[in-house]
Amino acid sequence: MKNILLFLLISWQYSFSQVHDGIYQLNSIDSLLTEEVKAVIDEEFQRKKVVFLGESVHYSGTDMLAKVEFVKYLVRKHNYKDIAFESDFFALLFDHHKRNLYSIWSKSSQCEKLFTFLEENSVTIWGFDNRLIAPYSYENFIKKLVNVLNKGGIELDEEYGRIANILIKNQYNSRKALSTDEIEFLYDYTKKILKTEVIKSNTLWIQILNSFNTAIELYTVRDNNSDKKRIAIRDRQMAKNLDFLIDQNPNKKFIVWLANGHMSKSNSANMDGQTMGFQFRQLNPESSYHIALGSIRLAPRTERDIEKAAKNDKSILSLLPKINNNYFIDANRLKKNNPGFGNRLFRDLSIFNLESDKTYLLNHFDALVFIAMGEEVKYD
Repeated sequence: MKNILLFLLISWQYSFSQVHDGIYQLNSIDSLLTEEVKAVIDEEFQRKKVVFLGESVHYSGTDMLAKVEFVKYLVRKHNYKDIAFESDFFALLFDHHKRNLYSIWSKSSQCEKLFTFLEENSVTIWGFDNRLIAPYSYENFIKKLVNVLNKGGIELDEEYGRIANILIKNQYNSRKALSTDEIEFLYDYTKKILKTEVIKSNTLWIQILNSFNTAIELYTVRDNNSDKKRIAIRDRQMAKNLDFLIDQNPNKKFIVWLANGHMSKSNSANMDGQTMGFQFRQLNPESSYHIALGSIRLAPRTERDIEKAAKNDKSILSLLPKINNNYFIDANRLKKNNPGFGNRLFRDLSIFNLESDKTYLLNHFDALVFIAMGEEVKYD
């Protein structure tokens, strides 16, 4: 009997150590990365040209604070000197300033030290979103296009400039601000410009105008509250815009700052077209490493729900030794040591905020970062 009990104990300990080989406790949020975790990610960061850093929701201040710690390490240890945000592709091509980012980042208290750090370390800010949200785009898109066309002896139709500015100003309200004829004219004239010799010989403006064409579609497509059509349009072009930045800067390494959903490696049906990460990997195989971040305690999750989930082996929280500490899960290592995990559905209480809270979570990302105590973003 004693031998049987000893065997069962040893077997349980072996199984436990296998499951937890790939799960690492992190420090507090202000000095997040332990030496053990640094050793795990160093090899990946050295080999990869692009590191994606995702956040669960744009109101999670703790996700942002944790991402800042990764950014600091990437810059200081691995010499990443470029960071691309889920923000205005056009504006940030010409004006690499935080004022061209969404205010959720540029004006948040949690990102204040990030932008100071980027400036002090000469890190260049880029964008890859086809949405033209910065005042810079409204003020300069047509001006710069006119200058480029004039070099080829082409005069831009004033009506095109007028309608384009209405679109940029109104964004998702453009269906109300523009007639069907005006929208069609904008499409057709953009395609006409793309066929001119002065643009055909300009790689940058080919990309800008192709991105703008998808912005026309994004802002004017008829969609419902699910945003299913708009999500697919946006993610497809964001992957192409990011690919363009990487391709045009072959000797640079990029940090990519965005939402978890956009950077997922999966092309599963329940992603509903939110497949930028998958599409980018199709264009750049084996070049990127994807780290998703999520805060366990953040509205609308309750403590009761969290404690219940931690006891349920169908929940990703059941893999964590404790739910009151911060953790780093090396998804690739965990799947290697536990082959069945890649085909295992996990619930996550929407901690990582994918389209479904029941998914093959370990296949979406290379690593998962759990922050025990969440806080919402704050603004000065």
